[in-house]
Amino acid sequence: MNKVQLEFQVLNNKLEKLLERLSKFSNEQLNQKVIDGKWSINENIYHLILAEKGTEKYIRTKTSYPDTLVSVNILSRIKSFILESFLKLGVSYKGPAIVTENFPENFDFKELKKDWINSRKSFLEYTQTLNDEILSKGIFRHAIIGRMDIYMTLHFFKFHFDHHKKIIHKLESKL
Repeated sequence: MNKVQLEFQVLNNKLEKLLERLSKFSNEQLNQKVIDGKWSINENIYHLILAEKGTEKYIRTKTSYPDTLVSVNILSRIKSFILESFLKLGVSYKGPAIVTENFPENFDFKELKKDWINSRKSFLEYTQTLNDEILSKGIFRHAIIGRMDIYMTLHFFKFHFDHHKKIIHKLESKL
C-alpha cells in the first residue's frame, strides 16, 4: 500500500465511523436546522462531499496539463498549518459559493452516503493513475492556502472533515 492509499484509508475510516454514528437518525432529524442560521447535519455532509468532488474535478483538469504544474512553495505549507490551527480552535470561514450556497431543501442520508463513498473511490482510483512526480506538484489550488500537492490536499481533507465532524457532533447533541 502506498502513502496516498494509506491517507485515503485513514479518511475512509473516519468517514465510516461518522456515517455509522449518524445512521441511527432519520432524514427528518438529519435535515433539521437545530441552530438558527446554521447548517443541518446533512448540509454539513453535503458541503464536505461538494468540496471533495470539486477538488477531484480540479485535479483531473489540472493534471491533464502536466507541463503547467508548479512546485508547492513553503508559504503554502505555512498557510496550511495556520488554517488548520484556526479550524482546530473552532474558527470558521466562508468557503467558496460553489460549496456553501444553493443547497437543496432536504437530503436523503442514504443517497449522501452512497455519493460520498463513490466519490472517495473515484478520487483514490484516479490518484493511482498518476505518478509520484505529478502527485508531488501543486495539483490543487486552495483559495486560502494556495497550491497544494496530493499529500497536502489529503491532509486538508482530514482537518476539514474533523472541523465539520465537531460541528456535526454538536448538532447531534441537540437532536
